[in-house]
Amino acid sequence: MGCAWPGRPGPHRGNPPQFHLKVLLDRIGVARGEVLLWPSSGRAASPAVRTRAVSHAMTAADFSDKWNGLKPAERRLTGIKSAELPDPAAEAQAIALAIREALETSGRTAALVTPDRLLAQRVSALLRRWGIDADDSAGRALSQLPPGTLLLAIASAAAEDLAPVALLALLKHPLVGGEGEARRKWVDDVRVLDRALRGPRPASGLEGLDEHFARQEKEVRGCVKAWQRIRPHLGKLEGLKFAVTLSDLASGIAGAAKQLAGDRVWAGLDGRSAADLFARIQSLPDSDLAIASEDAVPIIGQLLDGIRIRPPYGGHPRVFIWGLLEARLQQADLMILGGLNEGVWPSLPSPDPWLAPRIRANLGLPNLEFRVGLSAHDFASALGAPHVRITRARRDSRSPTIASRLWLRLQAMTGGLVRDTRLERLALALDDPGAPRPVDRPAPKPPREQRPTKISVTSVDRLKADPFAFYAQAVLGLRRLDPVDADHSAAWKGTAVHEVLEAWLRDEGCDPAKLVDRARSLLASETIHPMLRALWQPRLMEAIRWIEEQEVTNQALGRLPIAAEKRGEVKLDGVLLHGKADRIDRLPDGALAIVDYKTGKAPAQKAVEAGFSLQLGLLGLIAEAGGFEGISGHARTHEYWSLSKYGDQFGKCVRPDKKMGPDGFLEHAHRNFSEAARKWLTGVEPFTAKLNPAYAPYGDYDQLMRLEEWYGRK
Repeated sequence: MGCAWPGRPGPHRGNPPQFHLKVLLDRIGVARGEVLLWPSSGRAASPAVRTRAVSHAMTAADFSDKWNGLKPAERRLTGIKSAELPDPAAEAQAIALAIREALETSGRTAALVTPDRLLAQRVSALLRRWGIDADDSAGRALSQLPPGTLLLAIASAAAEDLAPVALLALLKHPLVGGEGEARRKWVDDVRVLDRALRGPRPASGLEGLDEHFARQEKEVRGCVKAWQRIRPHLGKLEGLKFAVTLSDLASGIAGAAKQLAGDRVWAGLDGRSAADLFARIQSLPDSDLAIASEDAVPIIGQLLDGIRIRPPYGGHPRVFIWGLLEARLQQADLMILGGLNEGVWPSLPSPDPWLAPRIRANLGLPNLEFRVGLSAHDFASALGAPHVRITRARRDSRSPTIASRLWLRLQAMTGGLVRDTRLERLALALDDPGAPRPVDRPAPKPPREQRPTKISVTSVDRLKADPFAFYAQAVLGLRRLDPVDADHSAAWKGTAVHEVLEAWLRDEGCDPAKLVDRARSLLASETIHPMLRALWQPRLMEAIRWIEEQEVTNQALGRLPIAAEKRGEVKLDGVLLHGKADRIDRLPDGALAIVDYKTGKAPAQKAVEAGFSLQLGLLGLIAEAGGFEGISGHARTHEYWSLSKYGDQFGKCVRPDKKMGPDGFLEHAHRNFSEAARKWLTGVEPFTAKLNPAYAPYGDYDQLMRLEEWYGRK
């Protein structure tokens, strides 16, 4: 395609589109006048009118004022249309639709030309919805293919000392665990381990995982046996921590891959390429440069990124994805030029870290922006196809985009490119779900025989405040799973403190002098992150000392503990009420004191009076009815021992029965429980979502009830 004289600055900083052709002619000693036009053009050539228009659009900046005198016919870009989409996803959708439409014509070819690899990958993925496997000239990086991702997963798991996320990513890899029935059994075992690894991170290494799964066996049945079947395949991972050189590291990763996936990791074109790469690394001479374990993943990743795998066959014969270099030598019936945004096409020049621009010029090296001119030349050449679509997205994932200078130049010369509005509408409508139809507030109403006849004392508040959450938990049997490798949550802290106090009462007989040592043993666990230990230890020890003082006072008054973490149950109003008392004390007069430990604040008295926070009162009812085996007596004291901060000190004893009196407190709890049981457990009241949101602070089931769609709607 022709272009204006290229020796002067053109439509961009740097060299104009065909400047490099001028340099070539100068170097071989040929004058421009000696270059003859090709005597005839093929069927794939663009119309002469378009050729002249593109040549005008790409003229040097000094000559762009001549656009004012161009006739409409000389500005015409027949066969070229533009599509401007709101975001990259819509742009990729439009391109995929244009290619799909082109294939409806027998023998017609279509090609996407773009320097944006992410856009190319999006289009390739979208074409697969129609069973079209595009022939991508750039291929895919080995780091994105199964053998590469497995080798990276091995390096990552070793570097992180078998941390849960990295370990599960490795165990779930599709190449690991064999094939057929063996793979199914492997995946079943990994699912069990996934459940057992929910929550805070266990101790590092294989031994740390051994201890963790042994502790989790009560919560996740079968995790120990599943781990015993998987553990032998991980033996070589720990040896990677001691790799010294890059060749040692590669040998260790290859050995671990063989142990986990057998020969499948080296099968196929991508597997053979990975094998060749690792063979070259292992043959490197020994070096004094040591490789740290944390450097393994970026080093191996960079090496794998440098190898591109292009399938030798199997792509669609009429669909192509080309980079700018490949597009110079080939042409399709429909050329789609995608990613026409500044910084993408043309791309931003990379700074030279070694030579200043002036020094480069003195040395006769091309300036940093010479590739901008090459991009303009590639763009002008691609506009010569019979049918052309140019596309851009108005914004990327972060902010609005600026149209490419090449796009703007065509717009300025033509007075506005012809837009393919049909393609834009189709792209936006293809996956449009239509007008949203928000759900109503859920209120399931199962028949009476499907309603639970058993409830724990801690679930009564949930039943009254958020009946739907209780329904999801008790009727549907749904439970929230903690994230893998989660932070130590407030619930974890509460459970840990309860275990310490239970062991102290059981093993030490509530000896105040031994409580502090018990708490310190908790903080000494290697599963606790050093940051958590530093922040939590001062607060916890202050609260533990408060319990120590409280115990000394109680024992001096003749009050003695008789049970810890004691389970009990009683049938009330046709419902089996069960619960666990953190601690039960015997008072000097023979009555009982029910104690509940709280690592946070104790429930407010306002909530108790409103009919919530009934846990202590319900435990008192179980005790009054003799529901705790081996314990009898009247419940006359109900206390929360809160370890939170109150004023200048940690720890406080809160008595919710002080205002009502013990009998009034128990009667209040019984009345509210009976009312809830008659409505939702033995009655037919619907389980309405967020019935009392002020007393329903937990959001475990908010997504299930689609809270955001109806909550607060007028």
